[in-house]
Amino acid sequence: MNEMRLSAPMQALLAAAAGVLAMSMALTLWTSAASAEQPLIWWAGRASGFVAYLALWLSMMFGMAVSSKGMGGLLPKKLMMDMHQQWTLSAVVATVVHVLTLVFHSESGVGPLAAIVPFASARLTGPVGVGTIALFGLLIVAGSSWLRTRIPYDAWRGIHALAFGTMIMALAHGWTAGTDTSLEWARWLYAVSGGLLVGGLVTRVGLAIAPAASKPTKRRAHS
Repeated sequence: MNEMRLSAPMQALLAAAAGVLAMSMALTLWTSAASAEQPLIWWAGRASGFVAYLALWLSMMFGMAVSSKGMGGLLPKKLMMDMHQQWTLSAVVATVVHVLTLVFHSESGVGPLAAIVPFASARLTGPVGVGTIALFGLLIVAGSSWLRTRIPYDAWRGIHALAFGTMIMALAHGWTAGTDTSLEWARWLYAVSGGLLVGGLVTRVGLAIAPAASKPTKRRAHS
């Protein structure tokens, strides 16, 4: 059976959609930057925060597609796995950049201690503390994936389940700590990504339950 792949026009369409979204966000940030006197490192912290959130969200979506066997065969599983791994790595790198830019920005209120100790931040103690916990969750989940062959399968699944909590905390952190939450596109970004994540989770659970529910019916039909 040939592996299903996205066609070239579909890939181009997805790339164009991502480009339009990125340009829209970039223009909004550029307009804000032009009217405000903020150092470059402050803008780098904001931008890397959004990149980290989107990368983590995409990793979650592709991960659910993998665990549901390509959403019931609608998507190529190998491609979904590759995308899941790549976006996980992207999320880790972007998150590290985000944390470092905040630590090195003297006015952020996030020092080296607050970056590794939850709720130790001088500013936005609660929201930043949630972000620190999400950072640890991301590192634990990503680390377990890279060490999967050395970890018992049941233990790996239990650790990997932390990804859902990590994503929820990342969303809460972005919504409460982000300075762009007051902007319409940022609110839509969080709302749409959160809604699609819930929809993907419901679909994943439904696909997992369906085979189990159909087995008794098949046994009765053969009896």
